[in-house]
Amino acid sequence: MNKLLLATALTAISGAAFAQEVVRLGTEGAYPPYNFINDAGEVAGFERELGDELCKRANLTCEWTTNAWDSIIPNLQSGNYICPRPRRPTWRPRPMST
Repeated sequence: MNKLLLATALTAISGAAFAQEVVRLGTEGAYPPYNFINDAGEVAGFERELGDELCKRANLTCEWTTNAWDSIIPNLQSGNYICPRPRRPTWRPRPMST
């Protein structure tokens, strides 16, 4: 499963970045441990590590950018970056019925 996920992500990033010298990855940076802003003011976390590894394996130069949540989709549509990495909770536990 992990290899399939890695292969799919690598294909998506490398395909979209074919004609670009620098691949820009965007995130809000507000969902630790997935993505957050560290003490040095840089994007950090699991998604940063995954993105950096994908770029390394695809021999791409990647840079990270942060934006407010409500500007992620408009920035994607305008071409400011090709791969938004927002992390929103997708699963919430339901109260147990008695």
